Amino acid sequence: MINIRFNQKKIRIAGKQKGFTLVDILVGLAMASVLMVATVSLFTTLGRSYTTQNVAADVQQVTRAGIELMIQQIRMAGFDPSGSATAAIVSNFDDTSVFDNAHNGQVADTDAIQIAFTTDADMDGRIDNCRNGDGSFKCPVEDDNIENELIAYRLNNGAIEKYRGASGVSGPQWEAFTENNVSSLAFTYFDRDNNPTVDPNMIASVRISLTTQEPAGRGGVVSRTYSTRVRCRNIGL
Repeated sequence: MINIRFNQKKIRIAGKQKGFTLVDILVGLAMASVLMVATVSLFTTLGRSYTTQNVAADVQQVTRAGIELMIQQIRMAGFDPSGSATAAIVSNFDDTSVFDNAHNGQVADTDAIQIAFTTDADMDGRIDNCRNGDGSFKCPVEDDNIENELIAYRLNNGAIEKYRGASGVSGPQWEAFTENNVSSLAFTYFDRDNNPTVDPNMIASVRISLTTQEPAGRGGVVSRTYSTRVRCRNIGL
């Protein structure tokens, strides 16, 4: 008799237990879906921000590096310790400007998007410029430093290019020293009185403005502009 009452009690307790209803399950799934969407959205936003920041840092670094390379050499424009090399900012490297005819047509006039100048880098009292006289591209030994003495920069197809005047099978040529992500390059020239000028003989300082941009996925395009002014400290000495 005692055992029977015990079993009945157990049955009554078990009968009071309830599970999840269909409504409970649907509400739970809806809440989980909302939470999942919010989580995915958060991670997407963070990923996009991370990508954009990385691209922005890379663009900033490329822009500064491109400017710094030009600054170092533009500061040396007209370097002529002996006074006999006639180093200066020039319009071009053509034979009409006493350069070898191998450079004809290679460098346009110094203007808003291009600058050309010479410097006596090896201090031998002359500008090495492949003046070999026989029309060949091979430089004599005394002109082996031409690469550092005939210098020009320009923007071409999104890349900053530097003029390489050294001789060889292909002769003088332009070589890119940045990737194709430069959207603009501008040179502004000033005389000793800080007045704008376009006369190469009057240039005392140069303002360089460089804009670089790169795609950053769904974050769009990241663009950075860096400007600085360089004094041509060897001009007019």
